[in-house]
Amino acid sequence: MSGLVDAATAILSASERKLEVAAHNVANVSTPGFKRQIGFSQLLQASPNDVRPLPEVAVRRNFAQGKLTETRNPFDLAISGDGFFQLRAGDRLVYSRQGQFKLAADGTLVSPQGYVLQQQGGGDLVLDGQAATVQQDGTVIEAGRPVARIELFAAEDPQALTPVGESYFSAGAGAIDIVGGPVIRKGMVESSTVAMGDEMVAMMTALRQSEGGARLVQVYDDLIGRAISSLGQTR
Repeated sequence: MSGLVDAATAILSASERKLEVAAHNVANVSTPGFKRQIGFSQLLQASPNDVRPLPEVAVRRNFAQGKLTETRNPFDLAISGDGFFQLRAGDRLVYSRQGQFKLAADGTLVSPQGYVLQQQGGGDLVLDGQAATVQQDGTVIEAGRPVARIELFAAEDPQALTPVGESYFSAGAGAIDIVGGPVIRKGMVESSTVAMGDEMVAMMTALRQSEGGARLVQVYDDLIGRAISSLGQTR
């Protein structure tokens, strides 16, 4: 009967994890560029000799494009189609579709976290002032002439990217390539792909799953009680 306890434990653990994923999504419903996490159950064998695999929750992200919202901020940039911006976070590079930027005192474009937008060929994108504009192909225009270009990058397998915070990812060597024909929208940001209706359904499903696990524990408790009563009567 220990199998009932193992199954109940796995079910309760999986439902708790799904609730955590849904809660995390809800917390980031307004985070620009955030990609919704999706928790799904998969069967996992506790050991090679275990013929009764137990459910475990794996998490994937929905990398579909979010809604583009106009902000009229000239340094807010949104990607239409595939791709990620490349940014410098200290001594490492990260990738994101979070396109809220502001002009720092040193002329660099930085995200709310202080990550610095990179230009084509590598290196910080540095501007002379507020008059710079970004064209659809990523070309940066200052004083009527092109001075730099913003390059976009795409991963062959986005699920292989490692999350860094809420809207940023890191990539291993060779895991990400330059996007040909990028499309960048000036004065817009990409919204989160989280929909509150989907998260409410996910939470209700997880709660019902946990109720099933609790019922298994109750059944196990009843069976143990009956076994103890039967043993007592035989004596």
